[in-house]
This record gives sequence, structure tokens and C-alpha cells, in this order.
Amino acid sequence: MRSIGIPIRSFSGAKVRLVPALDGKQRAALARRLAAHTVDVARACGDVAVVTASAEVADWAKSIGVRVVTEGGSGLDAAAGSFVADAGRRPWAVLHADLPLLAAGELARALRAADLIGACVAPSSDGGTSLLAAQGAFEFAYGPGSFHRHLRFRPDAAVVVAPGLAVDVDRPADLTVLG
Repeated sequence: MRSIGIPIRSFSGAKVRLVPALDGKQRAALARRLAAHTVDVARACGDVAVVTASAEVADWAKSIGVRVVTEGGSGLDAAAGSFVADAGRRPWAVLHADLPLLAAGELARALRAADLIGACVAPSSDGGTSLLAAQGAFEFAYGPGSFHRHLRFRPDAAVVVAPGLAVDVDRPADLTVLG
């Protein structure tokens, strides 16, 4: 069974790009709600761990029965690297926590593609990366345009494009997908 790591920086300081639309409590509640959805979907497809340096997030993950991997370093690259190190030789996937439309079928298809080909990369609608799956070491390079950087590192990876993996919530305009 593939190990799925979901990096979560914090709830209280989450979603700062949404400041024009939501106050701090609303952003924290949204981040928690999105993370809960993503964790629930991921549980149907693999062994889930939350990757964090936040005591608040670690307590939440433990309270819902999810294993916690302590982030070693700062930022998404470090969180993903900590998770891959924890996975050891097992197949792994790093999945973003803010995917409101994510469905188990889409995630399962992406993970099957990784199993068949050896790796998969799923782009977010803004050119980022919402899912990476492989086995062993990986050179993470998150940030704007990360999909193409990740694909250059693993040009043999399956590219999986699916609405639930493409739509994340980063900007005020993204809130429209929440209804």
C-alpha cells in the first residue's frame, strides 16, 4: 500500500493569500475543513500521514487517527523531503491538503498510474503541483511553475490531469468552487 503524505503548515496561519476575503478565524476553519476532506479521500487510497511542524496540526491529525511525520526544515520542499525519508523504500505520494473537489476515484487512478509507470505528477490549475508519487529519492521544487520543474526531474512520470487534483484554494477567486 502506498504511503500518502499530506503536508500542512498550520491552521492558524494558513491561507494568507486569502486575507482580502477571509479573516484569520475563517482562514483557519477553511484550512482545517479542506485538510479533513483531503485526508478522508486519501484514506480510501493508502496509508495517510500528515507532515507538519505545527503542534496544532499534529494534535488534530492524532485526534482523527492519522499518523504524524515531523517536518524537518521549513517549507513545502522540506516537508515533502521529510515524508519521503520517512517512507524509506515504500512507494509514496505527496498530496496537497487544499483540494476541495478531490475524489477517491481520481486519486486512485493517479496512484495506479504511478504504480504502472514508476511515478506520476498532477498539475494544479495555476501550474503548480498538487500530487507527486514515486518511490525513493525525489528532488522537490515547489512554488510557481513547479509542475514543469517536477516533470523535468522525472520526465518518465505519468501526467495525471483531473479536476479534483487541479483545483486548489489559494486566491480569493478560488473560493467560488466552495459554493
